Amino acid sequence: MGLRTPLLSFSILLQALISLFGTFFTAAAAAASSHQSNIPVEVQLKYGRIRGQESIFLHKRVRSYLSVPFGEPPVGDMRFKPPVAKRPWNHTIDASHLAPACFQGRDTYNESFWGSEMWNANTRVSEDCLYMNIWAPAEANNLTVMVWIFGGGFFAGSPSLILYDGKALALTANVVVVNINYRLGPFGYIYFDHPDAPGNIGMLDQQLAFYWIRENIARFGGNPASISLFGESAGASSIVAHLIAPGSRGIFHNGILQSGSLDNKWSLDSPKRALEKSHQLADLVQCNRTTVTATINCLKERTPEELLAQMWNLNLGFLEFPFAIVSRDRNFFREFDAFTALRKKQYRRDVNLMIGVNHDEGNYWNIYNLPKYFDVNTRPELTLPELYECVDIAFARLPEMVRNAANFVYLGDACQRPSGKSRLLADHVNQMVGDYFFTCDSIWLADQMDDGEGKVFIYYFDQPSR
Repeated sequence: MGLRTPLLSFSILLQALISLFGTFFTAAAAAASSHQSNIPVEVQLKYGRIRGQESIFLHKRVRSYLSVPFGEPPVGDMRFKPPVAKRPWNHTIDASHLAPACFQGRDTYNESFWGSEMWNANTRVSEDCLYMNIWAPAEANNLTVMVWIFGGGFFAGSPSLILYDGKALALTANVVVVNINYRLGPFGYIYFDHPDAPGNIGMLDQQLAFYWIRENIARFGGNPASISLFGESAGASSIVAHLIAPGSRGIFHNGILQSGSLDNKWSLDSPKRALEKSHQLADLVQCNRTTVTATINCLKERTPEELLAQMWNLNLGFLEFPFAIVSRDRNFFREFDAFTALRKKQYRRDVNLMIGVNHDEGNYWNIYNLPKYFDVNTRPELTLPELYECVDIAFARLPEMVRNAANFVYLGDACQRPSGKSRLLADHVNQMVGDYFFTCDSIWLADQMDDGEGKVFIYYFDQPSR
């Protein structure tokens, strides 16, 4: 069936990219129209009533329903357990404030660098976090629903970041926008292959949110039969996971994957590796006990701050995150192993996908993972020996053959190799990290999906910021 250029779907891509990268203009526009009062609007759902707000934005009327609950608070004994659907309520829930972020730390690398700071939670963080934000045109009726799954390496992220304000997308694309939340880090992905900590809890949170949307979105003017998922980084990887998961089948028919795929090296752990990480964390907080049940109970007694304080002390490889999706579990993938499913094409193949990457996928991560040579305040330059060292660090846990291949591919013609420090060599490292940890896996997935019933589109984003 041949990979298709974006064509008609490109407008949707642009709106998604606006939602991800371009909504700084939304804040300015909001400030300009802040004198206009918000009008309360109520929606009666199956299990209770909520009160949102209607306002004027981009000279149009838009309705916002924020912090809409879809699950019971996963606190106390429910930590590490699958989510439970929100029970009926008798009062009217105030849906005028952005949803809290699930419990996470803050990136303190450089608080004056907006490229880092903009990803930090801008609302309170809490284990009680199973809420979503919804935006819809005031006259919405049977519109396509775009469900945003935020990224953040499964350890950070929020549906309420300034960049993810859905008003502009809802109005310009005439869709209903839903930003969902899901548990992160050990709270969402710790794994002991036990009913009290089965792993992939964050994925089950996402799935529960999808069920809620399918059941309730018509009350907001959305069409439950026309749901499109879009996500960035871990959010994009999550979409692929839902193509495999039996419980997610039939929920969505389109997906936009921005800079992420389930086969990314940082996205998917084997059960063995996931269990190793979980026991390492238990060791670090003095919770490894003689039985799994006792270990889990001890971890539930630790404060969230105690768990997060040790999370980055795990024995991690280059661009390996503390916790990720586990390839086989009891509740989410069930009878499937995700590694096997990807290679044997055991996933939904009737979904239309747009898969994309950016020009500089590696740059951001090299600041954190190769700090000796990459810094946010300077344009990096490398010598040949320094490039070789970067390759050795990036592929330290892989066979020497891989490191040799990387040196061959990214050094190019020996006659063109710089003799001293060079920006070109630093650019080669940026490209290498981006290719290996993001781009190549996305292209591989597109090739895998190309002979299915769904259409496959690819984009490459290379417009620099100004």
